[in-house]
Amino acid sequence: MAVVSGETLAPLPSESFTLGNGLQVRLIPLPHIQSATASFFVRVGSRYESAKTNGLSHFLEHMLYRGTERHPAAHELSLAIERLGGTLDAATHVDFTSYDLTLPPETIAEGVELLAEVLGQPLLTDLTTEKQIIREEILEDLNEEGQQIDIDNVCRSLLYPGHPLGFSIPGPLVNVERFETSDLRRHHATHYTAEGSVLCVAGRFDADIRKAVSASFEWLARGDSIQPAGVSHGRGGSRFAYVHDPGSQTDVRLSFHTPGVKSPEAPALLLLARILDDGLSTRVHQTVCEERGLAYEAFADNDSFEDCGVFDFGASVEHQKAPRLVETLLELIENLREEMPSDEEIAKAKLRHLWDLRTVRDDPEDTTHFVGASALFGLPEELQVVAAQVASVTARDIQRAARRYFDPRTAYLSCVGVLDDSLIAELRELAGV
Repeated sequence: MAVVSGETLAPLPSESFTLGNGLQVRLIPLPHIQSATASFFVRVGSRYESAKTNGLSHFLEHMLYRGTERHPAAHELSLAIERLGGTLDAATHVDFTSYDLTLPPETIAEGVELLAEVLGQPLLTDLTTEKQIIREEILEDLNEEGQQIDIDNVCRSLLYPGHPLGFSIPGPLVNVERFETSDLRRHHATHYTAEGSVLCVAGRFDADIRKAVSASFEWLARGDSIQPAGVSHGRGGSRFAYVHDPGSQTDVRLSFHTPGVKSPEAPALLLLARILDDGLSTRVHQTVCEERGLAYEAFADNDSFEDCGVFDFGASVEHQKAPRLVETLLELIENLREEMPSDEEIAKAKLRHLWDLRTVRDDPEDTTHFVGASALFGLPEELQVVAAQVASVTARDIQRAARRYFDPRTAYLSCVGVLDDSLIAELRELAGV
C-alpha cells in the first residue's frame, strides 16, 4: 500500500493471464458495482498510418459496427448488443483504438462473446453509407476552401510536419473516398492481432468470465508486434501556423515538445499540468480568465504518447486579444521557469491526483481503461505504484521540467480565426516564431 498525503490507496484485485495466442487478459472483480465492462485495446490509429492510408484505422472502427456473419445488418447488430442491456462504444485515438461494452453482470459473458464477434468477424461490405457518415464528420473540421480549421489538427500538423503524429484521425476526404474492402481487410489482419492487443474485464462477474474470454478470443491471430514510426524533433522548420476562419473568436495554441509517458519526467509533467490547470483556483484560469478577463475558459495540458508528447496552452479569444493572450501565457511560463511552485500548490495537485486514482474503482470502464491501456503500453498497472511515483515528485523536479521543456525559443504557435497582418506580426514577434 502506498501512502500519499495521509491517504491509503488499496490495490486493484486483478487477475492477469495470457491466452495461447499471446493475448494479454486482465480480469478485475469489483463486486460493489452493479455492472461490468469489457474493453478491448488495440495498437492501431493514425500514428500507424502513412499519408496514403491516413484515416483507415478510423474507417475500420466505424465499419466494425456495420455487421458480422451472425448479425449481417448494422441494425441487427446494434439490437443484439442493446438486448443485453448495453451499447458498444468505440474510439480511435492517435496510437490506439478502444472498444467498450458495459452490461449488467448477468449478460457480461454473452457480451464478451458478442464483442469478439464484432472484432473478429466483420463483413466489411457496403462501404457507401459509412463513407457518407465519415465525410460529414470530416467536413465539420474544414472551411469552405477545404482547409483544416480544427485547432488541434492544425497544431499537430505544425509540430509534426509530414509525420503520422501530425495526421488527423479521420484522415482526408480523398483517402476515405477511395478506400475499399480490401484495404480494410489488410489493415484488420495487420493490426487486430494478439501481439498488439489487450482485453480487460472489470466489474461484477462470476467465474465463468474466464471461460468466456478464452473461448471467444481464441480466433485472434498472434500476429507481429507493429511499432509506430519514430520521432525526431528537427530544427529550422516553421513554428507558426495561421488559418483564416471567419467567426467571433480566434483559437490560439502555444505548444512545446515534451517526452512520453515512459519518461522519468512524466510524473513531474503530470503535476505541472495540474498546477497550471486543475480547477478554477489554478494558475491558467486565475490569470487568463479571472484577473485579465481574456477568455471564458483557458487550459494547459500535456498530451503524451509512448516516446513523445506535446504540452499545450490554449484559449479562444476575441481576435484583437490574441497577442495579449500569448503575452500572458508567456508570463505564466516564465514565472514557472524562474520560481518553484509553492508547497501548497504541489500538495493540492498531489491530493487531487490521488482522488482521481481512488475513484478509478468506482466505474468499471474507468478501471478497464486504467489497467488495459497501461498493459497495452507497458506502464504500471497498479494504482499504488502510480500514486507513489507522483508522491515522490518535488518542487525542484517540476521547475526543472518547466525550464527544460518550456523554453520560449522552442515554442510553436497555432491560430485559427481572423487576424490581420499587424496582429500576425505582433504574435510572431511575441512568440519568437
